[in-house]
Amino acid sequence: MLKIMMTPLTKKMLFISFSLLFFLTLHLLFTHHFTYPTQLSPMLYPGLTILLTSMYGILACLLFMRVYCDSKRFYLIAVAFGFSGSALFTTGTLISFPGWFTSDSNVTDNYNNAAIFFLFRQILLSGLCCFTALLYAAKAKLDCVKLRRTCLMLIAGFTLVILSVGYLYSSFDPSLSLSLIDNETLDWEILWHEKIGYLMLAIWFITLGLIIHVSQIKTLLWLGIAILCVAESGTLIIILTNTHATSTAWFYSRLFDVFSTGIILLVLLTDVFRLYQRSYQNYQLSYHKAMHDPLSGLYNRSYLFEHIQQYLLAASEAQPVSIVLCDLDHFKKINDRYGHVQGDKVIRFIGQQLMNSIRNHDIAARLGGEEFILVLNTTNNVNAMNIACRIQSAIAERSRQEVVNGLAEPVTMSMGVYTVTEANCTIEECLERADQAMYRAKKEGRNRVVNYH
Repeated sequence: MLKIMMTPLTKKMLFISFSLLFFLTLHLLFTHHFTYPTQLSPMLYPGLTILLTSMYGILACLLFMRVYCDSKRFYLIAVAFGFSGSALFTTGTLISFPGWFTSDSNVTDNYNNAAIFFLFRQILLSGLCCFTALLYAAKAKLDCVKLRRTCLMLIAGFTLVILSVGYLYSSFDPSLSLSLIDNETLDWEILWHEKIGYLMLAIWFITLGLIIHVSQIKTLLWLGIAILCVAESGTLIIILTNTHATSTAWFYSRLFDVFSTGIILLVLLTDVFRLYQRSYQNYQLSYHKAMHDPLSGLYNRSYLFEHIQQYLLAASEAQPVSIVLCDLDHFKKINDRYGHVQGDKVIRFIGQQLMNSIRNHDIAARLGGEEFILVLNTTNNVNAMNIACRIQSAIAERSRQEVVNGLAEPVTMSMGVYTVTEANCTIEECLERADQAMYRAKKEGRNRVVNYH
């Protein structure tokens, strides 16, 4: 199967092409199917605004959690603050339209406030997206705690300043004034149409270019931020196409904003899911390593002592537990003659044989060095002896066959068997008795199984 290699420039061009195609598709879709002014859908626009506020809040929470879980993603703190501030600005938009939530005909909606909050939301988001790109470019230096604190203070300060200035320019505070929409005629002012609107559009294009250049759209997160830039640019273009605040463009821009933010949220949720998947896999791997001997693949000593106690406490005549202690014969000579690499091959071979010879509810573990142990649950002494003899013979036979495939020489094992039929037997007593039987096997000539008497 051929793998298509793309240069960074090709990826950038494909993203820009896809974004433009996406925007044009939505434009054609909405202009053909949503042609009614907002007055015909009095609850749809506030509903979309509430939905947008909720999505901004969710995005902010997900990004803050992303930074908290992975300090290497500290650069995302800026865009997290951006979405938090955006949620507050859209809340201000909702407050500016009391007629949405009351039947009182005396209340008046303030379209200029909504336009001011929209403008400062654009300034906040674009500024913090640029800050995110700059932090990513300097992420190698962000290991310094002092520098992180400084950046955090700058981001929080910038967010607070933009929120404060937006509030001061709104009608909620008489300190400053800014007219973007005439609340009498509901027409956009010339200041917006000839200066501010196009200036914000240029800022978003610059932000998009900076993000693509710095990040190369390497991850889903950066794809989401790039989509945000395209979406906000598209929203501005839609609003600039009409001079009247209650036209279809105002409604259409909010619909486009919600739709695009939903895509960003979906991208971020996908990234969070992938992060969870990787974390779970790492946890499973760590858990496996904590329980298993890395060389033989069998359970390790700590796992053995933790679980054998459960079996021994339940031991009885009706439910006996058999302990088989195994020791490789002449293993030191193999290490001395052929080296530790060959010795490791023998340990791996024995581990595989023991693992394949027991049931799921039994335990096969490596005690250390060339010593292994089998814990055979609900197995009486006769059956345990038969199982041990079968394993001992199989290892001797298969090791002769494996000499061709890598083992230095055939290997054998001496085994001692002890069966527990009472619940008051301690782990130490079981191991000591199985050990005595195993040493008798050694003295009697090795390569055999001996039962404890």
